[in-house]
Parts: sequence; C-alpha cells; structure tokens
Amino acid sequence: MEEKTCEICKRIRKDIFCEYHAKAYYNIIEHYKYWKDAYGELSWEEYLTKLIENPENGVWVKEVAKYLISNKNGRVDI
Repeated sequence: MEEKTCEICKRIRKDIFCEYHAKAYYNIIEHYKYWKDAYGELSWEEYLTKLIENPENGVWVKEVAKYLISNKNGRVDI
C-alpha cells in the first residue's frame, strides 16, 4: 500500500498535510478571527496574503497560506 504524502512537502501524512503543515493550517484557521477583529474588514485571501508577507511568520505558515491561495476553495478539510 502506497503511503500518502503531504500536498506541500511530500512528507508522510495522515490527512492532506504532514504534521508540520497541519499544525500551521490549524493555527491559520484559529487566528483568522483575531486578525478580523483587529483589521475590521479582512477577507480570507487578504489574511493569507498578509501572512505570506509578514517576516515574523515561519516557512510552514507561509507555505500553507500559498497553498490555500492557489486552492480553489481557499480552505481544506483535514
């Protein structure tokens, strides 16, 4: 049986992402509400773009944000 690999880095995964990108994804989802409160009006795509542009964010967060922008729905179910 072939093992499934992460959509981003090709590490072994349980769901769509490896454990590292999955944690980044969950953090992105969880923190969106705080960013919306801080900015007022902030679309999901604007939020993801800001995450990518922010030098304080790590590589995994930026990789997931880029993946989500390129994904048609912008979110994935894991």
